[in-house]
Amino acid sequence: MTMISIGGAVGAGLFVGSGVGIQQAGPAILISYALTSALVILIMRMLAEMSVARPDTGAFAVYARLAFGRWAGFATGWMYWIGWPLGLAIEGIATGTILHSWIPAAPVWLIGILLMGVITAVNLTSVRAYAEVEYWAVWLKIGVIALFIAVGLIAIGGLLPGTSAPGTSNLLGHGGFLPQGIGGVVTASVGAMFAFSGSEIVTIAAGEAADPAKAIRRSTRSILWRICLFYLGSLTVVVMLLPWNSTAVGQSPFAATLQHLGLDNASTLLNVVILAALISTMNSQVYVSSRIMYSLARDSAAPRILGRVSRTGTPRNAILLAVSLSVILLLLQFFHPTTAFSRLLGIAGSAVYLIWLTIVVTQLVLGRRDRLAGRVPAPGTGVWLFPVLSWATLVAMLGLLCVMLALPASRTDTLGAIALMAVLVAVSVIWARAHQAPQQTETVVAEPDTALT
Repeated sequence: MTMISIGGAVGAGLFVGSGVGIQQAGPAILISYALTSALVILIMRMLAEMSVARPDTGAFAVYARLAFGRWAGFATGWMYWIGWPLGLAIEGIATGTILHSWIPAAPVWLIGILLMGVITAVNLTSVRAYAEVEYWAVWLKIGVIALFIAVGLIAIGGLLPGTSAPGTSNLLGHGGFLPQGIGGVVTASVGAMFAFSGSEIVTIAAGEAADPAKAIRRSTRSILWRICLFYLGSLTVVVMLLPWNSTAVGQSPFAATLQHLGLDNASTLLNVVILAALISTMNSQVYVSSRIMYSLARDSAAPRILGRVSRTGTPRNAILLAVSLSVILLLLQFFHPTTAFSRLLGIAGSAVYLIWLTIVVTQLVLGRRDRLAGRVPAPGTGVWLFPVLSWATLVAMLGLLCVMLALPASRTDTLGAIALMAVLVAVSVIWARAHQAPQQTETVVAEPDTALT
Protein backbone atom coordinates (compact mmCIF):
# COMPACT_ATOMS: atom_id res chain seq x y z
CA MET A 1 0.00 0.00 0.00
CA THR A 2 2.95 2.31 0.61
CA MET A 3 4.05 1.73 -2.97
CA ILE A 4 0.55 2.55 -4.25
CA SER A 5 0.62 5.85 -2.38
CA ILE A 6 4.05 6.80 -3.72
CA GLY A 7 2.91 5.84 -7.20
CA GLY A 8 0.01 8.25 -7.01
CA ALA A 9 2.04 11.15 -5.67
CA VAL A 10 5.15 11.02 -7.86
CA GLY A 11 4.28 11.82 -11.46
CA ALA A 12 3.88 14.76 -13.83
CA GLY A 13 3.58 17.14 -10.87
CA LEU A 14 7.22 16.49 -9.99
CA PHE A 15 8.83 15.55 -13.30
CA VAL A 16 7.16 18.22 -15.45
CA GLY A 17 4.92 20.48 -13.34
CA SER A 18 7.79 21.46 -11.04
CA GLY A 19 9.40 23.19 -14.01
CA VAL A 20 6.33 25.42 -14.34
CA GLY A 21 6.54 26.11 -10.60
CA ILE A 22 10.22 27.07 -10.81
CA GLN A 23 9.42 29.66 -13.48
CA GLN A 24 6.59 31.00 -11.31
CA ALA A 25 8.54 31.27 -8.04
CA GLY A 26 12.22 30.95 -8.91
CA PRO A 27 14.40 29.22 -6.29
CA ALA A 28 11.64 30.02 -3.79
CA ILE A 29 9.85 26.99 -5.24
CA LEU A 30 11.51 25.28 -2.28
CA ILE A 31 9.35 27.37 0.06
CA SER A 32 6.23 26.44 -1.93
CA TYR A 33 6.96 22.74 -1.66
CA ALA A 34 8.07 22.93 1.99
CA LEU A 35 4.82 24.64 3.00
CA THR A 36 2.78 22.21 0.94
CA SER A 37 4.68 19.30 2.50
CA ALA A 38 3.77 20.53 5.98
CA LEU A 39 0.14 20.85 4.93
CA VAL A 40 0.15 17.35 3.46
CA ILE A 41 1.53 15.93 6.71
CA LEU A 42 -1.38 17.45 8.63
CA ILE A 43 -3.95 16.34 6.05
CA MET A 44 -2.60 12.79 6.06
CA ARG A 45 -2.71 12.68 9.85
CA MET A 46 -6.36 13.75 9.76
CA LEU A 47 -7.11 11.11 7.15
CA ALA A 48 -5.29 8.47 9.16
CA GLU A 49 -7.44 9.17 12.21
CA MET A 50 -10.71 9.05 10.25
CA SER A 51 -9.87 6.13 8.00
CA VAL A 52 -8.63 3.83 10.77
CA ALA A 53 -11.90 4.42 12.60
CA ARG A 54 -13.98 4.19 9.41
CA PRO A 55 -12.14 2.19 6.69
CA ASP A 56 -14.13 2.41 3.48
CA THR A 57 -13.45 2.44 -0.25
CA GLY A 58 -15.39 5.72 -0.51
CA ALA A 59 -13.06 7.56 1.87
CA PHE A 60 -13.70 11.33 1.70
CA ALA A 61 -17.26 11.06 0.46
CA VAL A 62 -18.15 8.70 3.29
CA TYR A 63 -16.56 10.92 5.93
CA ALA A 64 -18.27 14.05 4.61
CA ARG A 65 -21.62 12.26 4.55
CA LEU A 66 -21.24 11.09 8.13
CA ALA A 67 -20.24 14.59 9.25
CA PHE A 68 -22.74 16.76 7.36
CA GLY A 69 -25.28 14.59 5.59
CA ARG A 70 -25.90 12.94 2.24
CA TRP A 71 -25.53 16.16 0.24
CA ALA A 72 -21.97 16.63 1.52
CA GLY A 73 -21.01 13.09 0.60
CA PHE A 74 -22.40 13.63 -2.90
CA ALA A 75 -20.59 16.93 -3.53
CA THR A 76 -17.28 15.83 -2.01
CA GLY A 77 -17.26 12.50 -3.78
CA TRP A 78 -17.93 14.00 -7.19
CA MET A 79 -15.44 16.84 -6.68
CA TYR A 80 -12.74 14.40 -5.69
CA TRP A 81 -13.61 12.10 -8.57
CA ILE A 82 -13.40 14.91 -11.15
CA GLY A 83 -9.89 15.71 -9.97
CA TRP A 84 -8.60 12.30 -11.06
CA PRO A 85 -9.66 12.45 -14.72
CA LEU A 86 -8.14 15.97 -14.67
CA GLY A 87 -4.89 14.52 -13.39
CA LEU A 88 -5.02 11.70 -15.91
CA ALA A 89 -5.29 14.25 -18.73
CA ILE A 90 -2.31 16.15 -17.31
CA GLU A 91 -0.21 12.99 -17.18
CA GLY A 92 -1.35 12.14 -20.71
CA ILE A 93 -0.10 15.49 -22.01
CA ALA A 94 3.21 15.05 -20.17
CA THR A 95 3.80 11.55 -21.55
CA GLY A 96 2.70 12.65 -25.00
CA THR A 97 5.17 15.53 -24.92
CA ILE A 98 8.09 13.22 -24.15
CA LEU A 99 7.19 10.76 -26.89
CA HIS A 100 6.50 13.61 -29.32
CA SER A 101 10.11 14.77 -28.90
CA TRP A 102 11.18 11.34 -30.17
CA ILE A 103 8.41 10.93 -32.76
CA PRO A 104 7.67 14.46 -34.04
CA ALA A 105 5.12 13.18 -36.55
CA ALA A 106 2.86 11.89 -33.73
CA PRO A 107 0.82 14.67 -32.08
CA VAL A 108 0.89 14.96 -28.30
CA TRP A 109 -2.85 14.50 -27.88
CA LEU A 110 -2.94 11.32 -29.98
CA ILE A 111 -0.05 9.75 -28.07
CA GLY A 112 -1.79 10.54 -24.80
CA ILE A 113 -5.03 8.93 -25.93
CA LEU A 114 -3.25 5.77 -27.11
CA LEU A 115 -1.47 5.45 -23.75
CA MET A 116 -4.78 5.85 -21.95
CA GLY A 117 -6.07 2.92 -23.97
CA VAL A 118 -3.23 0.72 -22.72
CA ILE A 119 -3.73 1.81 -19.11
CA THR A 120 -7.46 1.13 -19.41
CA ALA A 121 -6.79 -2.40 -20.59
CA VAL A 122 -4.56 -3.05 -17.57
CA ASN A 123 -7.16 -1.77 -15.12
CA LEU A 124 -9.98 -3.75 -16.75
CA THR A 125 -8.25 -7.03 -15.98
CA SER A 126 -7.94 -7.17 -12.19
CA VAL A 127 -6.48 -5.44 -9.16
CA ARG A 128 -3.65 -7.98 -9.18
CA ALA A 129 -2.55 -6.76 -12.60
CA TYR A 130 -2.76 -3.15 -11.42
CA ALA A 131 -0.74 -3.90 -8.29
CA GLU A 132 2.01 -5.76 -10.16
CA VAL A 133 2.49 -2.99 -12.71
CA GLU A 134 2.42 -0.30 -10.04
CA TYR A 135 4.79 -2.04 -7.65
CA TRP A 136 7.67 -2.29 -10.14
CA ALA A 137 7.01 1.11 -11.68
CA VAL A 138 7.22 2.79 -8.28
CA TRP A 139 10.56 1.17 -7.55
CA LEU A 140 11.73 2.58 -10.86
CA LYS A 141 10.64 6.07 -9.76
CA ILE A 142 12.41 5.77 -6.44
CA GLY A 143 15.61 4.58 -8.08
CA VAL A 144 15.80 7.34 -10.69
CA ILE A 145 15.03 10.12 -8.21
CA ALA A 146 17.60 8.82 -5.73
CA LEU A 147 20.22 8.58 -8.49
CA PHE A 148 19.38 12.08 -9.75
CA ILE A 149 19.79 13.55 -6.26
CA ALA A 150 23.08 11.67 -5.76
CA VAL A 151 24.54 12.91 -9.06
CA GLY A 152 23.28 16.41 -8.33
CA LEU A 153 24.90 16.54 -4.90
CA ILE A 154 28.21 15.38 -6.39
CA ALA A 155 27.98 18.17 -8.98
CA ILE A 156 27.03 20.78 -6.36
CA GLY A 157 30.11 19.77 -4.39
CA GLY A 158 32.27 20.27 -7.50
CA LEU A 159 33.28 16.60 -7.51
CA LEU A 160 31.80 15.67 -10.91
CA PRO A 161 34.50 15.61 -13.64
CA GLY A 162 34.19 18.52 -16.04
CA THR A 163 32.06 20.65 -13.72
CA SER A 164 32.72 23.23 -11.03
CA ALA A 165 30.81 23.90 -7.86
CA PRO A 166 28.06 26.46 -8.59
CA GLY A 167 27.96 27.81 -5.04
CA THR A 168 24.92 30.03 -4.55
CA SER A 169 25.12 31.76 -7.93
CA ASN A 170 21.92 30.15 -9.22
CA LEU A 171 20.17 30.06 -5.87
CA LEU A 172 20.66 33.76 -5.07
CA GLY A 173 21.50 35.25 -8.47
CA HIS A 174 19.17 36.08 -11.37
CA GLY A 175 16.94 38.30 -9.26
CA GLY A 176 17.57 36.69 -5.88
CA PHE A 177 15.95 33.83 -4.01
CA LEU A 178 12.49 35.43 -4.34
CA PRO A 179 12.58 36.89 -7.86
CA GLN A 180 8.79 36.74 -8.26
CA GLY A 181 7.97 37.75 -4.68
CA ILE A 182 5.54 36.08 -2.29
CA GLY A 183 2.94 36.02 -5.05
CA GLY A 184 5.14 33.64 -7.02
CA VAL A 185 5.46 31.34 -4.00
CA VAL A 186 1.69 31.17 -3.60
CA THR A 187 1.08 30.60 -7.31
CA ALA A 188 3.64 27.79 -7.39
CA SER A 189 1.99 26.27 -4.33
CA VAL A 190 -1.11 25.54 -6.41
CA GLY A 191 0.93 23.31 -8.70
CA ALA A 192 2.61 21.78 -5.67
CA MET A 193 -0.79 20.79 -4.31
CA PHE A 194 -1.51 18.86 -7.46
CA ALA A 195 1.95 17.30 -7.26
CA PHE A 196 1.26 16.00 -3.76
CA SER A 197 -2.24 14.80 -4.58
CA GLY A 198 -2.22 11.03 -4.58
CA SER A 199 -0.63 10.71 -1.14
CA GLU A 200 -4.11 9.99 0.14
CA ILE A 201 -4.52 6.94 -2.11
CA VAL A 202 -3.63 4.84 0.91
CA THR A 203 -6.97 5.76 2.48
CA ILE A 204 -8.83 4.85 -0.70
CA ALA A 205 -7.18 1.43 -0.83
CA ALA A 206 -7.78 0.88 2.89
CA GLY A 207 -11.25 -0.47 2.31
CA GLU A 208 -9.75 -3.28 0.24
CA ALA A 209 -6.91 -4.20 2.59
CA ALA A 210 -7.08 -7.31 4.78
CA ASP A 211 -6.21 -5.22 7.85
CA PRO A 212 -7.08 -1.56 7.09
CA ALA A 213 -5.92 -0.12 10.42
CA LYS A 214 -2.50 -1.75 10.31
CA ALA A 215 -2.00 -0.91 6.64
CA ILE A 216 -2.85 2.77 7.08
CA ARG A 217 -0.72 3.23 10.19
CA ARG A 218 2.31 1.67 8.53
CA SER A 219 1.92 3.57 5.28
CA THR A 220 1.23 7.03 6.66
CA ARG A 221 4.28 6.82 8.88
CA SER A 222 6.63 6.03 6.01
CA ILE A 223 5.11 7.73 2.98
CA LEU A 224 5.37 11.34 4.08
CA TRP A 225 9.07 11.66 4.73
CA ARG A 226 9.85 9.74 1.55
CA ILE A 227 7.77 12.01 -0.65
CA CYS A 228 9.06 15.16 1.04
CA LEU A 229 12.64 13.94 0.56
CA PHE A 230 12.05 13.18 -3.11
CA TYR A 231 10.45 16.52 -3.89
CA LEU A 232 12.58 18.86 -1.83
CA GLY A 233 15.80 16.98 -2.52
CA SER A 234 15.39 16.84 -6.29
CA LEU A 235 14.18 20.44 -6.61
CA THR A 236 17.10 21.68 -4.51
CA VAL A 237 19.45 20.03 -6.99
CA VAL A 238 17.69 21.71 -9.93
CA VAL A 239 17.67 25.27 -8.54
CA MET A 240 21.27 24.96 -7.32
CA LEU A 241 22.63 23.82 -10.68
CA LEU A 242 20.52 25.80 -13.18
CA PRO A 243 19.23 29.38 -13.46
CA TRP A 244 15.54 29.38 -12.57
CA ASN A 245 14.63 31.42 -15.66
CA SER A 246 16.21 28.99 -18.10
CA THR A 247 13.76 27.94 -20.81
CA ALA A 248 14.91 24.33 -20.54
CA VAL A 249 13.97 24.25 -16.84
CA GLY A 250 10.39 25.12 -17.64
CA GLN A 251 10.15 22.31 -20.17
CA SER A 252 11.87 19.43 -18.36
CA PRO A 253 13.84 20.37 -15.23
CA PHE A 254 15.36 16.94 -14.61
CA ALA A 255 16.57 16.34 -18.15
CA ALA A 256 17.79 19.95 -18.43
CA THR A 257 19.92 19.51 -15.31
CA LEU A 258 21.65 16.41 -16.65
CA GLN A 259 22.25 18.08 -20.02
CA HIS A 260 23.79 21.05 -18.22
CA LEU A 261 26.20 18.63 -16.55
CA GLY A 262 27.18 17.21 -19.94
CA LEU A 263 25.37 13.93 -19.34
CA ASP A 264 23.37 13.88 -22.57
CA ASN A 265 23.03 10.10 -22.69
CA ALA A 266 21.90 10.04 -19.09
CA SER A 267 19.36 12.75 -19.93
CA THR A 268 17.84 10.56 -22.65
CA LEU A 269 17.75 7.58 -20.31
CA LEU A 270 16.12 9.76 -17.67
CA ASN A 271 13.36 10.71 -20.07
CA VAL A 272 12.71 7.02 -20.69
CA VAL A 273 12.40 6.41 -16.97
CA ILE A 274 10.23 9.50 -16.50
CA LEU A 275 7.96 8.18 -19.23
CA ALA A 276 7.57 4.91 -17.34
CA ALA A 277 6.94 6.84 -14.13
CA LEU A 278 4.21 8.94 -15.72
CA ILE A 279 2.52 5.84 -17.10
CA SER A 280 2.64 4.39 -13.59
CA THR A 281 0.87 7.48 -12.24
CA MET A 282 -1.76 7.23 -14.97
CA ASN A 283 -2.31 3.66 -13.82
CA SER A 284 -2.95 4.87 -10.25
CA GLN A 285 -5.31 7.60 -11.41
CA VAL A 286 -7.54 5.22 -13.35
CA TYR A 287 -7.59 2.85 -10.36
CA VAL A 288 -8.53 5.49 -7.80
CA SER A 289 -11.11 7.31 -9.94
CA SER A 290 -12.93 4.05 -10.65
CA ARG A 291 -13.06 3.16 -6.95
CA ILE A 292 -14.44 6.57 -6.04
CA MET A 293 -17.15 6.28 -8.69
CA TYR A 294 -17.92 2.72 -7.55
CA SER A 295 -18.45 4.04 -4.03
CA LEU A 296 -20.68 6.88 -5.25
CA ALA A 297 -22.82 4.42 -7.22
CA ARG A 298 -22.99 2.09 -4.24
CA ASP A 299 -24.32 4.97 -2.13
CA SER A 300 -26.86 5.95 -4.83
CA ALA A 301 -24.96 9.18 -5.56
CA ALA A 302 -24.28 8.05 -9.12
CA PRO A 303 -26.12 5.83 -11.63
CA ARG A 304 -26.14 2.22 -10.48
CA ILE A 305 -24.65 1.06 -13.75
CA LEU A 306 -21.37 2.69 -12.65
CA GLY A 307 -21.28 0.43 -9.62
CA ARG A 308 -21.40 -2.83 -11.53
CA VAL A 309 -18.31 -5.01 -11.49
CA SER A 310 -17.08 -7.40 -14.14
CA ARG A 311 -16.36 -11.10 -13.69
CA THR A 312 -12.79 -10.14 -12.79
CA GLY A 313 -14.10 -7.92 -9.99
CA THR A 314 -13.26 -4.57 -11.59
CA PRO A 315 -15.73 -1.66 -11.92
CA ARG A 316 -15.62 -1.63 -15.73
CA ASN A 317 -18.16 1.13 -16.36
CA ALA A 318 -16.57 3.43 -13.76
CA ILE A 319 -13.17 2.94 -15.41
CA LEU A 320 -14.52 3.71 -18.87
CA LEU A 321 -16.27 6.87 -17.65
CA ALA A 322 -13.10 8.24 -16.02
CA VAL A 323 -10.99 7.55 -19.10
CA SER A 324 -13.61 9.06 -21.43
CA LEU A 325 -13.65 12.34 -19.49
CA SER A 326 -9.84 12.39 -19.49
CA VAL A 327 -9.77 11.98 -23.26
CA ILE A 328 -12.09 14.99 -23.63
CA LEU A 329 -9.88 17.08 -21.35
CA LEU A 330 -6.73 15.94 -23.11
CA LEU A 331 -8.12 17.17 -26.42
CA LEU A 332 -7.67 20.70 -25.04
CA GLN A 333 -4.03 20.22 -25.99
CA PHE A 334 -5.10 20.03 -29.64
CA PHE A 335 -6.76 23.47 -29.45
CA HIS A 336 -4.34 25.10 -26.99
CA PRO A 337 -1.01 23.27 -27.34
CA THR A 338 1.06 25.79 -25.36
CA THR A 339 -1.27 26.50 -22.44
CA ALA A 340 -3.37 23.36 -21.93
CA PHE A 341 -0.91 21.73 -19.50
CA SER A 342 -0.49 24.75 -17.20
CA ARG A 343 -4.22 25.52 -17.26
CA LEU A 344 -5.25 21.99 -16.33
CA LEU A 345 -2.49 21.94 -13.70
CA GLY A 346 -3.84 25.11 -12.07
CA ILE A 347 -7.44 23.93 -12.04
CA ALA A 348 -6.48 20.51 -10.67
CA GLY A 349 -4.34 22.10 -7.94
CA SER A 350 -7.16 24.40 -6.88
CA ALA A 351 -9.59 21.49 -6.84
CA VAL A 352 -7.21 19.49 -4.63
CA TYR A 353 -7.00 22.46 -2.27
CA LEU A 354 -10.77 22.62 -1.88
CA ILE A 355 -10.86 18.89 -1.14
CA TRP A 356 -8.19 19.37 1.51
CA LEU A 357 -10.30 22.12 3.06
CA THR A 358 -13.22 19.72 3.18
CA ILE A 359 -11.07 17.09 4.88
CA VAL A 360 -10.01 19.54 7.59
CA VAL A 361 -13.58 20.62 8.33
CA THR A 362 -14.81 17.02 8.30
CA GLN A 363 -12.09 15.90 10.70
CA LEU A 364 -13.00 18.72 13.09
CA VAL A 365 -16.59 17.47 13.19
CA LEU A 366 -15.90 13.72 13.36
CA GLY A 367 -12.93 14.14 15.70
CA ARG A 368 -15.03 16.09 18.18
CA ARG A 369 -17.89 13.59 17.84
CA ASP A 370 -15.59 10.64 18.50
CA ARG A 371 -13.99 12.19 21.54
CA LEU A 372 -17.32 13.20 23.05
CA ALA A 373 -18.48 9.60 22.59
CA GLY A 374 -15.37 8.34 24.35
CA ARG A 375 -13.78 6.89 21.21
CA VAL A 376 -10.03 7.49 21.38
CA PRO A 377 -8.08 7.52 18.08
CA ALA A 378 -5.97 4.44 17.43
CA PRO A 379 -2.36 4.80 18.58
CA GLY A 380 -0.24 6.66 16.07
CA THR A 381 -3.20 8.08 14.13
CA GLY A 382 -4.72 10.83 16.27
CA VAL A 383 -4.32 14.46 15.17
CA TRP A 384 -1.78 16.29 17.31
CA LEU A 385 -3.08 18.92 19.75
CA PHE A 386 -6.68 18.40 18.65
CA PRO A 387 -8.67 20.60 18.14
CA VAL A 388 -6.20 23.52 18.28
CA LEU A 389 -4.00 22.32 15.42
CA SER A 390 -7.01 21.41 13.26
CA TRP A 391 -8.50 24.89 13.73
CA ALA A 392 -5.14 26.54 13.05
CA THR A 393 -4.83 24.53 9.83
CA LEU A 394 -8.31 25.59 8.73
CA VAL A 395 -7.65 29.28 9.39
CA ALA A 396 -4.31 29.15 7.56
CA MET A 397 -5.86 27.41 4.55
CA LEU A 398 -8.70 29.91 4.33
CA GLY A 399 -6.16 32.72 4.43
CA LEU A 400 -4.16 31.13 1.62
CA LEU A 401 -7.36 30.71 -0.39
CA CYS A 402 -7.97 34.46 -0.13
CA VAL A 403 -4.44 35.11 -1.40
CA MET A 404 -4.98 32.71 -4.32
CA LEU A 405 -8.11 34.65 -5.25
CA ALA A 406 -6.31 37.98 -4.97
CA LEU A 407 -3.42 37.03 -7.27
CA PRO A 408 -4.17 37.35 -11.02
CA ALA A 409 -1.96 34.35 -11.84
CA SER A 410 -4.05 31.94 -9.75
CA ARG A 411 -7.42 33.74 -9.62
CA THR A 412 -8.99 32.23 -12.73
CA ASP A 413 -8.15 28.63 -11.87
CA THR A 414 -9.24 29.07 -8.25
CA LEU A 415 -12.53 30.67 -9.24
CA GLY A 416 -13.10 27.83 -11.70
CA ALA A 417 -12.61 25.22 -8.99
CA ILE A 418 -14.87 27.13 -6.57
CA ALA A 419 -17.56 27.46 -9.24
CA LEU A 420 -17.39 23.72 -9.89
CA MET A 421 -17.73 23.00 -6.19
CA ALA A 422 -20.67 25.41 -5.92
CA VAL A 423 -22.44 23.66 -8.80
CA LEU A 424 -21.87 20.28 -7.21
CA VAL A 425 -23.18 21.51 -3.85
CA ALA A 426 -26.32 22.90 -5.52
CA VAL A 427 -26.87 19.64 -7.40
CA SER A 428 -26.20 17.63 -4.25
CA VAL A 429 -28.86 19.53 -2.27
CA ILE A 430 -31.42 18.89 -5.02
CA TRP A 431 -30.33 15.26 -5.21
CA ALA A 432 -30.56 14.80 -1.43
CA ARG A 433 -34.13 16.14 -1.39
CA ALA A 434 -35.10 13.85 -4.25
CA HIS A 435 -33.60 10.83 -2.49
CA GLN A 436 -34.96 11.25 0.98
CA ALA A 437 -33.79 8.28 3.01
CA PRO A 438 -32.84 7.58 6.60
CA GLN A 439 -29.40 8.95 7.37
CA GLN A 440 -26.80 6.21 7.31
CA THR A 441 -25.97 5.03 10.78
CA GLU A 442 -22.32 5.54 11.47
CA THR A 443 -20.41 2.38 12.19
CA VAL A 444 -16.92 2.88 13.49
CA VAL A 445 -14.32 0.43 12.21
CA ALA A 446 -16.67 -0.79 9.52
CA GLU A 447 -16.09 -3.91 7.47
CA PRO A 448 -14.44 -3.12 4.12
CA ASP A 449 -16.29 -3.63 0.87
CA THR A 450 -15.55 -7.12 -0.44
CA ALA A 451 -17.42 -6.97 -3.73
CA LEU A 452 -14.61 -5.05 -5.35
CA THR A 453 -11.18 -6.48 -6.14
